[in-house]
Amino acid sequence: MRVQPVHQCECLECQQSKSGLIPELHRQVNFLVSTLDEHQQRLYAGLESKKLGHGGDRRMALITGLNVKTIAKGRRELERPEPSDQIRIAGGGRLRVEKKTRRS
Repeated sequence: MRVQPVHQCECLECQQSKSGLIPELHRQVNFLVSTLDEHQQRLYAGLESKKLGHGGDRRMALITGLNVKTIAKGRRELERPEPSDQIRIAGGGRLRVEKKTRRS
């Protein structure tokens, strides 16, 4: 299981009240998201966004801390499922600081 910090929800309901059904649900959603890898986070947030309907991407971004574009991508991936073991696309991630040099 991955270990990463649990995001604190930034929605208005959680800011106004620290107890209640909605803040507790958002804490549980954020705990779940913190245990998933990037691909799974995107798909889960996309699914929840779809359930919320119009404005769901922005709402899930407030709740989870994920980018709105990431959530929209997850929603699109759910519409056209293509199974993959790969988490990041080939060539994704940070560029090398140093170039590999050929020694002769």
